Amino acid sequence: MMFSLGQVKQAKKKYFLAGDFVYEFSCKLLKAVKECSSCEDVMIRKYLLQKHILIMLGGLGIFFGYANPFQTVPFLVLLYPFSLYLLAHTSKNYLRESLVTGMIGYGSAFYWIAVTANIYGAVPYVLAVFFPLLLGFYFGLYGTAVAFYARKIRHFPPLCKVCGLGLFWYFCELFRGWFLTGFSWFTLSSAFAPLPVMIQGANIFGSYVLSGIFAVSAFCFAELVLMRRQAKRGSVLRSVRGIQFSGVIVLFSLYFYGAAVLQNVVPMEYQSTVKVMRKKLDIPYRAVHEFPSVQGQAVHKAYKWTDRDMVYFSVIQGNISQNIKWSPLFQEDCMKKFIRLSEEAQSTLNGKSILVYPETAFPITSYHHKELYRELLDWSGDKTLLLGIPYFDGGNYYNSMELIQNGKSLARYAKEHLVPFGEYVPSLPFLSYFEEILAQYGGAYASGKNEKGIVDFRFQDKTVFVLPLICYEAIFPELTWKRLQGNSAHVLLNISNDAWYDKTSAPYQHLYSAVMRSVESGLPMIRASNTGISAFIDKYGQIQMQTELFTDESLTMPLAVRTYEPTVFIGLAPYLPYIGIVLFGFLQMFGVLRHRLETSHGGKDRAGTD
Repeated sequence: MMFSLGQVKQAKKKYFLAGDFVYEFSCKLLKAVKECSSCEDVMIRKYLLQKHILIMLGGLGIFFGYANPFQTVPFLVLLYPFSLYLLAHTSKNYLRESLVTGMIGYGSAFYWIAVTANIYGAVPYVLAVFFPLLLGFYFGLYGTAVAFYARKIRHFPPLCKVCGLGLFWYFCELFRGWFLTGFSWFTLSSAFAPLPVMIQGANIFGSYVLSGIFAVSAFCFAELVLMRRQAKRGSVLRSVRGIQFSGVIVLFSLYFYGAAVLQNVVPMEYQSTVKVMRKKLDIPYRAVHEFPSVQGQAVHKAYKWTDRDMVYFSVIQGNISQNIKWSPLFQEDCMKKFIRLSEEAQSTLNGKSILVYPETAFPITSYHHKELYRELLDWSGDKTLLLGIPYFDGGNYYNSMELIQNGKSLARYAKEHLVPFGEYVPSLPFLSYFEEILAQYGGAYASGKNEKGIVDFRFQDKTVFVLPLICYEAIFPELTWKRLQGNSAHVLLNISNDAWYDKTSAPYQHLYSAVMRSVESGLPMIRASNTGISAFIDKYGQIQMQTELFTDESLTMPLAVRTYEPTVFIGLAPYLPYIGIVLFGFLQMFGVLRHRLETSHGGKDRAGTD
């Protein structure tokens, strides 16, 4: 395409005119910026910077406060409620900014969902990244609700305000544990599970109320920042003294109570035995996520001490890859591997123990695999097994735990609280794709209906009571305390299959959520996970033994079989929501009346001055 000389000259003229315009506009803009560098403009720039800093702090607090691939610092999680409080009091767009803070923080902490969707759902990472962000958006809505309420009561007296917000945080976590079947992952208190001294208050209040107490401490620090800021401007309307040390007092109270509880724990002297068995795996190397250097070994750890009230439990971590677990070609191999590890564990103990296996450890059913199931019963002989195994009643499949003793199946517990999109798919037409994926990896279960949520049996002249929690059920407090109303147990048993999560932070997040159930109930927990993390947890939430991820291991340890002494929380749990509603209503009324009195007195003072 050719241009005439006139067209070229005209284009040059337009180009230079445009350049002159841009140059003149830039000069005028720079001149305006220099002329408008007043204190007010500096404050606006500082204000915008502070908002972005608060959003960043809140998001990073969530990510680094909970278990993550880098470094977990539990106290950093308090930056989230701290940021919400300050955004609600200083920003016009606080709702949007609070939602973004939660979405970024929780979305990044849920990063492992993208990994699972990519590995087992064949979803490209470009699309899979939206799953954790969507869940982060949902979790962020609760933080936004907290910020909204903080804005509405910003004129309340400081202590009344922060206590009311702490109760509101409790109600948000309680509601999140119930709404749409519930999802109690990432409670604020569970972030402190790596620090047992800080979570002992759960044996009185439970994890949800404890979350509210932690939130109160963060709100107190945020209120103190606001008051200091007002003091610099000479516009402090309320005394700083009432709130000055409140946040520190709350945290130190939790710490000193936890220290007092743990001080009474008498450490038991034990003999530790560790055996490393070097054998060829029953399953080919390429079928599992392992490195060649550790393929030929299994680690067996046993703690021993003499006490006639003790019963030994052995947790068997089979380390079976999710890719092959449900393949008919490997069902017999998987069963043989668990049997071999069980025999090695008992040889390490040199005695009898109750053998505990992970969720769906044996990928067979008594209905469809009669020969393999009969082999399992024959091998059990005089042993006692608590194993995860699917159950089919002719119409539905159930994710269940089965008690096998002396070659007979004696009891069964079917999982009641199923994982949405992990074990069942809501009945919606456009979700049929997920049903196909679940069927491929052994999902699509029905919810169990158990007459009794506690399994009891005889072992070595003792009656043992076990409260089973399968996988996801360990994150819900009500599944534990409701079963202990009028009943007793000796141990919580959490069997799980975290192979879905690969080598991410999810198994650690799951473990720390389960720790809270031990503190709430005052019961030790045995945790058996297919690829880790398996563990023994005492009733104070202290992890006494644990395995690594994706290793062949067994843990053997004795637990006391004594009369159960329920915690304060077990008796108080049914009434806590009602107590919370009464306190919340009282604080709301007190705050409104106090604000009206302050407003009326302020009006009279101004009228008298005039």
